[in-house]
Formats: sequence, C-alpha cells, structure tokens
Amino acid sequence: MTKNEGRVCGCRCGGIPARGKFLPGHDSKIVPQLEADHGSLIAFWAWYEKAMTGTSPGPHVS
Repeated sequence: MTKNEGRVCGCRCGGIPARGKFLPGHDSKIVPQLEADHGSLIAFWAWYEKAMTGTSPGPHVS
C-alpha cells in the first residue's frame, strides 16, 4: 500500500498524486477556482471567516 493510495488530487481532477496532495502544478488551480466560485479572493476570505467563526469579517485593509 502506498502512502497516497486512494487519495485524489486536491484540485479534484481525479488524478492520483504519487506524493503529496496534488499532481505537479495542480496546486496552482486553487486560487483561480476560489475566485470563480466566490467572485474574488476578498469575497472568499469573507465567506471563510464567517464560516469558521460565525462572525462577520473585519474591515478590508489594502
């Protein structure tokens, strides 16, 4: 049994990485997917903070 037997790539492409959680280069697919799903990284972070803490996000600082 290998360490990643049965584990699919973290980008959900269906591939099985030999090591780690992603096939080579597939970790770079995460940010664009979050932007597509939530409209922007700021919107994703607001959703994440609310989901994890149950509170509204703090003010955005540029």
